[in-house]
Order: sequence, then C-alpha cells, then structure tokens
Amino acid sequence: MRRFMILSLASAVLGLGNLGCVGRLISEGAGTVTGASGKVVPISRNRELDRYKGLSIESITISPGLPTPPNVTMMLRQQILEEIDKRGLKAGGQPGLKLSAEVIHYETGGVVDTAIGPLEEMIVRTKLYDAASGAVLTEANLVGRSKATMSSGPENLSRGVGRALDRWLDECSLKKPD
Repeated sequence: MRRFMILSLASAVLGLGNLGCVGRLISEGAGTVTGASGKVVPISRNRELDRYKGLSIESITISPGLPTPPNVTMMLRQQILEEIDKRGLKAGGQPGLKLSAEVIHYETGGVVDTAIGPLEEMIVRTKLYDAASGAVLTEANLVGRSKATMSSGPENLSRGVGRALDRWLDECSLKKPD
C-alpha cells in the first residue's frame, strides 16, 4: 500500500511538471499566430479627435542611454505609418495632428526567461499635438509585449506597439473609414 502511494505521488508530481511544458507549448503556438500584444496606458485623458483629418509623425526617438537594437525607430515608424494609413489620415490633412514618440523602456528576455517563459517589452511614450497650435491633446504609453519566443524581437515588439496605437486611436475617436 505504501509503495502504491509513493508511486502515485511521484506520478502526480511528474504529471504536474509536464503541464508546465504543455502550457509553454500552447503559449509558443499562440505567440507564433498572434505575435506580440499591444496595450495602452493613458497618461492624460483621451479627447475626442474625430474632427482631425490629418496625422503626421513629428519625431520618434529613444531615451538617452537606453540600449535598443539599431533599427527600432525605423520599425516603429513603419508600424505607425500603417496605422495612420488604415484610418485614411493624410500627412497634410487639415485640421491636422502631429505625433511624437519616445522609446522609454526596452527589455529583452534572458536565458532564465527563455527557460520559464520569456518576456520582452517595449514602452513608447506617445503624444498627439494639434498641428496648428502645438498644444498637447492627449498622451499615452504604448506597450508592445511578447510572452513567447516566436513573437519576440524588435520587429514583433514594434507590431505590438502598432496594435496599441490602433486601440488608442479608436479610444480617441479616430475611427477607421467604412
């Protein structure tokens, strides 16, 4: 009887250990399909910006001293331009908005993260300005986050920031055309 209980307990422990592997496989599969996620963290209250017909990028920078891959600003610019284009906003459209962005946090997973579940993250402080007056209308941190090896790296994190921008522009009433 005692031997049976010990074997049962050992089997249960091994089974639970394998559940972690199964969970890891599921998250990797989801990461391959969906890519990095995007999240909006508002800094100031979102305003109704539906009267604006144009949006241009003023600047995309990296916080001084922040280590990032060399082409991150180029990847972010591409994702932002794609989101602007989806909404039919033209660079010279009037009234116009200007967008500025600064990468304020960039974190890549280490060896331990890869073993137990990676976490890579990029946070971009983003502001929307009235193009005519220069007044800041709204501000948010856009977060691109990867929890799977297959959705990690700067290109995927930039896509996650693009997803966050899409949500933020929706929240600001800059809807996509029908």
